[in-house]
Amino acid sequence: MQIAPTSPTPAAGPGAWSMGGATRQPTAAEQQFRDYAKMTPAEKMRAEILDSMGLTEDQLRAMDPKERAKVEEKIKELIKQKVEQATEKKTGQIVDVKA
Repeated sequence: MQIAPTSPTPAAGPGAWSMGGATRQPTAAEQQFRDYAKMTPAEKMRAEILDSMGLTEDQLRAMDPKERAKVEEKIKELIKQKVEQATEKKTGQIVDVKA
């Protein structure tokens, strides 16, 4: 007796999956996770900074150019600080390899 596999397989439509013959669209949470998983580390850092500022990409795009430029500059500074902090942590450690 053979049993058909029930693991998710791609189905018709963007993001749709078929499980045991039934096709369904991903939930909002699943789609949000997929979108986040596809981001580069820099994109994730930017999203975290925007979130900490209480902003979304859509809100940022809707700002007037001068205000948006200020926010973009702040994001750039914060990303630079995070990268420098991460580099300091990696290079500032001393390890004793004697065991």
